[in-house]
Amino acid sequence: MLLSIDFGGSTTDAIYWDQDEVLSLKTFESKDLDLSKLNFADVDKIFITGGKSGFMKENFSNILVVKVGEIEAIGCGGRALTGGEEAILVVSMGTGTCMVESRITNGGIKVKHLGGTGVGGGTFVGLGKELLGISDIDELLRLGAKGSSENVDISVKEIVGSGIGRISADATASNLGKLSSEINFKREDLAAGIINLIGQTIGVSVAFAAQAGKISKVVLTGKLTKAVVISDIVFDIVKSYGVEVFIPENAPYVSAIGAKVASDYGLV
Repeated sequence: MLLSIDFGGSTTDAIYWDQDEVLSLKTFESKDLDLSKLNFADVDKIFITGGKSGFMKENFSNILVVKVGEIEAIGCGGRALTGGEEAILVVSMGTGTCMVESRITNGGIKVKHLGGTGVGGGTFVGLGKELLGISDIDELLRLGAKGSSENVDISVKEIVGSGIGRISADATASNLGKLSSEINFKREDLAAGIINLIGQTIGVSVAFAAQAGKISKVVLTGKLTKAVVISDIVFDIVKSYGVEVFIPENAPYVSAIGAKVASDYGLV
């Protein structure tokens, strides 16, 4: 049996494998992770990735530990979840957002870090905590569903009177821009505005990265894909730029999956 672990900034994922078959997936809060909670019996090899993976040595309880770079894990994980032969842009939406090009070349695979944005789930929770006193993502999403971002965002129409270029009149010209004035809004509207800010920032960043890399297929992954209203905003924005977008099954576990399959692609 094999075990792959992604030590993420907010959560840690562990996947048990029987060769290429996923047996089970587990998720823990990174700050509360106790490796004694994991079952290492019958594990022949451990693949690890993520920013906090450095503390593990190359041998753990007499089990070989293979360390995989985060970029390789994201690129290979997105490729494994999507398949295909063309170049894809794998977007890992976690605490922040990372974008990795994954390209098939001469029967192998090449991954390249194209950049990212510091806006992600950490931003969502941070703004929710400071502005609304709520740090639970599900509660923030429920609150936002009851509000309207139009009450806190400034639209293009409100500035220029109509659409401009490829941008429609209803598009956002300034996220939370109305908060600079004395306006009436509800907590629900502010939550909706924060959701809009997160989704639109990631969406535009992804669309521009895909265009710059001449990539026509985007794969959205990472824990933030569980926040459907945010991933839908990202999806719609990227699609509006003429780019194919996919959210595969098991998208939240892209790095833990990639930590194992990177070896199958010969990158470790």
